[in-house]
Amino acid sequence: MVKVFKNEKGKGQVLNSYNHLLELWDTAFEEVELSTRYGTTHCIISGNKENPPLLMFHGVGDNSAVMWVLNIRELSRHFYCIAVDTMGGPGKSIPNENYNKKDFDQVGWINEVAELLEIKAFNIIGVSNGGYMAFNYAVNEGHRVNKVVCLEGGMLIKPFKAMFKTIMSLFPEILIPNRNNMCKIMKKLISPDSDFFESCPEVIDHMITVMKNHNQMAMFMHKLEKYDKEKAMPVKEKLYFLIGGYRLTDKKDFTDILEDGGYHYKVINGAGHGINHEQPETVNNEIINFLLA
Repeated sequence: MVKVFKNEKGKGQVLNSYNHLLELWDTAFEEVELSTRYGTTHCIISGNKENPPLLMFHGVGDNSAVMWVLNIRELSRHFYCIAVDTMGGPGKSIPNENYNKKDFDQVGWINEVAELLEIKAFNIIGVSNGGYMAFNYAVNEGHRVNKVVCLEGGMLIKPFKAMFKTIMSLFPEILIPNRNNMCKIMKKLISPDSDFFESCPEVIDHMITVMKNHNQMAMFMHKLEKYDKEKAMPVKEKLYFLIGGYRLTDKKDFTDILEDGGYHYKVINGAGHGINHEQPETVNNEIINFLLA
């Protein structure tokens, strides 16, 4: 089976930090374990069950606890929030022998999660790789999706190139995982207009712990689907993309796709790749207004 963490000691350190971040959520929540074909899927549920369901997907090198720490209080006032720890990510989901490159079906896995939670139609939000997951699910299972917000992520034209570019953005700092190198990585991704470093020291600490202990290869079981414009058009009106304005020229290939397809999108100034951490109030308002419009 795939090893999500490099060793048991490191796993314990990450999960202890995960639990500490949950103490900062500042809202009521419940942790649930769902038995799926690919292993145990961990979800954090918050908000009134009578509210519209909202599935939430994090990025590659993080988990639900850290991803939504600055957003969950407000979002859970409006939605029945279900934050899902992705299989292979440094969270509390535990893959089994079916989680492998040959057998793992990301869309099928999400369907299982929805069925076990007994939600038939729902909204989705996702950040970075979670944005890709949200977009890809909507394209393949559009009849089950109400609306989708993709933050700093979405369709992929060249999946391998995108994955390689993400990995290379972490070098050489990722080879020596410490606070100084984590801050260097963050500065590549986060707008200098943001007060992220000052306001979220716990997030920085958690990401250092993850960088030291997560086996990044565990995420390579997720097969990435190439963007098919014709396939996406039927759900175009259900999609909304939020993009950080920092280093926007580096994202021209992505914004060109959005323009060409006539997708709804907005650039959030004062934010980079950590968009929902850098501008939480603005991002929350955009999500709520779009999903409830």
